[in-house]
Amino acid sequence: MKKSFRTFFEKATGHAPYDYQQRLTCGETSEGEQPNQGIPCVFQCIDVPTGLGKTAAVVMAWLWNRTALNRPDWPRRLVYCLPMRTLVEQTRDKVQDWIVNLYRAAGELELAQNARSELAWLQEHSPVVLMGGEEKQDWDLHPERPVILIGTQDMLLSRALNRGYGMSRFRWPMHFALLNNDCLWILDETQLMGSGVETSAQLTAFRSRFFTVGSCATWWMSATLDFNRLKTVDYSFETADSNKNVLRLAAEEQKHSSVADRLGAPKKIAQAPVKLNSDSKKDAALYPEKLADWIWKEHRPKTLTLVIVNRVNRAQEVFRQMEKAKANDSSAESPDLALIHSRFRSQDRKKYERKLKESPNLICVATQAVEAGMDLDADLLVTELAPWSSMVQRFGRCNRFGLRGESRVFWINLDDDKAAAPYSRQELDNSRLALDELEGKDANPATLDSKKIKEKKTIRPVIRRKDVLDLFDTTPDLAGNDLDVSRYIRDGQDNDVNVFWRELDEEKDVANQDRPSHKELCSVQISQLRKFLEDKKLKPKAFRWDTLEGKWELIDSNAVIPGGVYMLSASGGGYSTQLGWTGDPKDKVVCCPPSDSSADAPDSTSENSTSFLGVPITLKQHTNNVSRETTRLVQSLSLGKWESVFSKVAQWHDVGKAHPEFQAMLRKGIDEATAPKELLAKSGTSNKGQCKRKYFRHELLSALAWLHNNSANPTGESINLSAYLIASHHGKIRLSIRSLPKEKLPPEFKDKRIARGVVEGETMPAIQFSCIDLPEFSIKLSLMEMGAPQQSWLARMLALRDALGPFQLAFLETVFRAADMTASQSEKEESESKR
Repeated sequence: MKKSFRTFFEKATGHAPYDYQQRLTCGETSEGEQPNQGIPCVFQCIDVPTGLGKTAAVVMAWLWNRTALNRPDWPRRLVYCLPMRTLVEQTRDKVQDWIVNLYRAAGELELAQNARSELAWLQEHSPVVLMGGEEKQDWDLHPERPVILIGTQDMLLSRALNRGYGMSRFRWPMHFALLNNDCLWILDETQLMGSGVETSAQLTAFRSRFFTVGSCATWWMSATLDFNRLKTVDYSFETADSNKNVLRLAAEEQKHSSVADRLGAPKKIAQAPVKLNSDSKKDAALYPEKLADWIWKEHRPKTLTLVIVNRVNRAQEVFRQMEKAKANDSSAESPDLALIHSRFRSQDRKKYERKLKESPNLICVATQAVEAGMDLDADLLVTELAPWSSMVQRFGRCNRFGLRGESRVFWINLDDDKAAAPYSRQELDNSRLALDELEGKDANPATLDSKKIKEKKTIRPVIRRKDVLDLFDTTPDLAGNDLDVSRYIRDGQDNDVNVFWRELDEEKDVANQDRPSHKELCSVQISQLRKFLEDKKLKPKAFRWDTLEGKWELIDSNAVIPGGVYMLSASGGGYSTQLGWTGDPKDKVVCCPPSDSSADAPDSTSENSTSFLGVPITLKQHTNNVSRETTRLVQSLSLGKWESVFSKVAQWHDVGKAHPEFQAMLRKGIDEATAPKELLAKSGTSNKGQCKRKYFRHELLSALAWLHNNSANPTGESINLSAYLIASHHGKIRLSIRSLPKEKLPPEFKDKRIARGVVEGETMPAIQFSCIDLPEFSIKLSLMEMGAPQQSWLARMLALRDALGPFQLAFLETVFRAADMTASQSEKEESESKR
């Protein structure tokens, strides 16, 4: 059977593809016999009006080439980046349905066995949502498998910069590696991404300049994309009119009936009779009530009315007034109400999103959260004045498919600078002029496409090559701080944090808290959380997880940083189930029920949770298990070039566990009469613990043992690469070796150096198992020194990073970590079956 993309697309989505979707997937052919030659394919930017299936276009292009055609030149990972949380779950649901439909139709499509296998894996493991606190976190253990990742720009770009928001810092390098190697990035609705657009262009340039494993590409999508923003200092992108890499609708496509309906959808533009003048306190106070009353009268029964305002607090006030209007309306045609913005916990937002999908008679009050990507088809759209690109996107939520007859669009004038926020007065003035000229015309793509508004040029921070190299090091400074990447992810005023609430009546309640699950988290602007914590009268409490000490610590407003996750006391208020984040202490919080498993179990520098299985595993057994898993991964990923390195790393990675300190921890509380006499890698108990010596890290000892064993060739690249992979296999020892601020020498030692619990001059016992025969030796920490007579650890590792490139080195690091973690996971599953 001749493979047909058209049939493939229809089975997944339920309808035939547009011509542009076929061109994206198959190049100039429509049947897929002569597919696009390689990635990046002929298109990099997708400039198509709203409502014409851009999400389906890119996802189906990847699925077709990656699965049906089994093309190894198409990346294993599809990374779908969106500007806000409200778009992520909608996209996830669509992709999930498409994968399921394709898997069920695999026989009918006569897909090869490998394609069926890929789809079976994707059905079970994709899409993976990355939004902070998401519970499904094992995707990074399978670098050899295909995966679709969907997340917000905060979560995805922070991970691509090695500073992942809302996740364990020790897992940062794994996500950094997998999001910069063997991946296709899709950045959707770029007009809402701020500095994230420039950062994505720079990262695209660096992926082509540094070494990477597998092919990498980036596609930008929007109906209002400013291509000039892609012309950055390191990434050259010519203007759209002359660039063949831009995918647009062809003239013939625009004549297609369903396309023509959307492009010419009737929806008359007019200025609303209500306006906002913040200079008048009285007018500003009455604005929500006046707006709600007018909308209530304008709403047509059994239709959707969508009201978009520019600020969350205004949306909440208008919604309150709508609730009052509904309470006073006893008619049978009284509409349902919904409130959509980005400051909700997921479970509270979902109840309103269900109304959007299910209620035939609804008034929805929303913010920019519905501005793009959401499949809304309003009969009446009322929107506050916003920048022109935002207005175009908002108009696309009204009579989306052009099948409603004549719908209506009203825009609300904002008369002063205070009312204009978060936008500038100039941006609104430009939009106002355009709207005045369009008064009485239709707000459809055909009309709007001819109206070009020159947006205000914004100077944004641009990440450079040196920044990416510096970010490779995940070691915090001596004060415990990290390099701040927030300015590269969003524009300054948009930086967010995540908060969650727990019942914290006593001090002991704080110590016993797990990390949050996704459903507990609420996104809040930094400035709002800081203001909330600065209430001197109520003194609300906030806590953050201290990875160094392994406990929750009380913080003040100055300690709040972009991307942070903070635990708040429920008694301090600040959140309403109906309205979302309010910052009002009077709004008492109802805590979410505890999750069966937290998003990321509390992690710390001293933590060794994977070493406690309930069934003892000897060092020899574990090493053999890791060796087998490493060999499998190396072969699956075609990394034969480094096969001998990985083989040595697998053999040596845990020899540091032979240290008496670690063996004492593993044997504490076990029955020595039945326990193996050999060295242990995993404890026979399930009581998680830490070494008596604070901050002790066995992987540092393993790396030192490896270097001691190869002292005849101390600076060979393969020797240093092996040392790095051994040391970094838990993400806690990487580019630097130094004492931690509160680290103390054990009393039996004096005037000795100490780093991560390892003391210079102490004796490492002899080790003999498998192919390792290491006599006892005295531990040296001279690698902590800079300069002669030998290269320091830092100097060696920096040279290694520069030789291999940060992306490739991180990928090799991730491959071995995945092998080790997968082997440990298998051991855990086996031990649980024996209990």
